[in-house]
Amino acid sequence: MRYSTYQSIYEPVHSEAVKSNIGEFRMFITRFKLSQGLIKLVIASLIIFIGCSTVLTVFAGNENDLLPGGKIAVSQGETLWSISLEHKPMTMDTRIYIEAIKKVNQLESTTIQTGQVLTLPQFVK
Repeated sequence: MRYSTYQSIYEPVHSEAVKSNIGEFRMFITRFKLSQGLIKLVIASLIIFIGCSTVLTVFAGNENDLLPGGKIAVSQGETLWSISLEHKPMTMDTRIYIEAIKKVNQLESTTIQTGQVLTLPQFVK
């Protein structure tokens, strides 16, 4: 029987269509590899950034090493930030010194009043 009435329900497979599908698959794999490389690069950059910022924070000073130091009366217009800039150690982060002032003076907020006497912290070297 040479002739059949059988018809496939599937589309005929053309070699060009198969080749284009393989090409698209290769492009997908290449893009996937590129995106994986980009993700690895971003993660490595974040690790380096966090590591560097941690090292800088460690060398900025430690509020556990503080001792009570001199006293200062708050003048009009002064803030904890301006006081910290004047009296903090050169290598210390201003924010850490502000937290140390708050801790030594048992302040709950950064609000200070004119005439208020603050004890300035000193750090162990």
